[in-house]
Order: sequence, then C-alpha cells, then structure tokens
Amino acid sequence: MARMSVARFGDGQLWVHSPGPLDDALAAQLDALGEVAFICAPNRFHHLFAGPFRQRYPSARLFGAPGLSRKRPDLPLDGTLTVDTKTLWSDALEHLLFEGMPLLNEVVFLHRPSRTLLLTDLCAWYAKPDSLMKKAAARLLGVDRQMATARTIRFMVRDRPAARRSRDQILEWDFDRVILAHEDIVPSDGKSALRRALSWLDAST
Repeated sequence: MARMSVARFGDGQLWVHSPGPLDDALAAQLDALGEVAFICAPNRFHHLFAGPFRQRYPSARLFGAPGLSRKRPDLPLDGTLTVDTKTLWSDALEHLLFEGMPLLNEVVFLHRPSRTLLLTDLCAWYAKPDSLMKKAAARLLGVDRQMATARTIRFMVRDRPAARRSRDQILEWDFDRVILAHEDIVPSDGKSALRRALSWLDAST
C-alpha cells in the first residue's frame, strides 16, 4: 500500500498527491478539510486510484506525469505535470520532473510552507517491516537501513547526467522532512538523507 498526501491551500482547496483507495470514510475526511480541487498522479506507476478519485470529485482537475496519458488512455487527464502547471499551485508547491528515468518519469514536489519533500518511488525506507517477507524484500531492494533508491528503480536510469542534474536541483530546495509513498518517512534532516540516498548517481557506471 502506498501513502497518499494532501495539501490544503489558503483558499480551502485541496491538492491530492498519489491518490489511494477511496471510500466513504476517506471522502468524508477530505470533505471536512476542504474542496478537492487537484489530483496528481506523480509518476507512471502511481495512477491506479486516480480514476475513482476523479469520479468522486468530477470538478477536480487531474494531472499526470509525462507519459502517463500514453500508458492510460482511458484515464481522463486534464493535463500533464510540466513547468507550466506550477502556476496552479500558487506559491505553496514547487515541482520538477526527475529526468533520465523515462520508464518512471517521477515528478518530485516540494511543499514550501512545511518544508516537505514528496517522493513516490524514487526513494523508499522500510525501517520496521511488519513481516518476514517484507523484511526480506526490503533487504533485497536495499531500502532497509535508511532511505534509499530501490535497486529495481536504479535499473530504470537511461541518462545518468540528466538524473544527476535533477538531483542537484532538488538539493537546492529548502526542505527538512521527506514524505515517502512507501513505508517510513524522514522527519528531519531530509536533505542529508536524500544526498546519501542518491549518491549512487555519482558512480561512473
């Protein structure tokens, strides 16, 4: 199961990142917070529940990562997450496409007011796996000791210099906490954790 994140803008509009399973209880919680105005599928994998969210909130605008519209022609996107869509989030959010990994095409977000970085599959951390199977998988993927890029995700890199440029841009942002879609979060000193997690990009091969 993946983590969904929600940001509330000053005007009461809600922005939903990596939507998860939607039931009446969750919808009631969201409705109590504000109006769901934006739904984001931030990479080419995290889109399974975007459709049900759009059905529940038909007035919300649904945006997907580059390439998602080709993968999911049945998903009615309002647009692709590009530089131009930044104006929609006012000053609360910054985002960029993590380049060099076209199979993933993850769009990374910064929530400025809380100094929080939002990652989906680029990194993960299974600090306290709740089963032997999950513990073994975390160790095999290399995400058990600290926040890291899973070995399966590393194999997706096709342009290492482009990926390094994206990493360096993210490290210029002002953030402290990192929220990950999978398992644990990094509550503080997230910039140092991300620098370590993506240091593998500096290898020559």
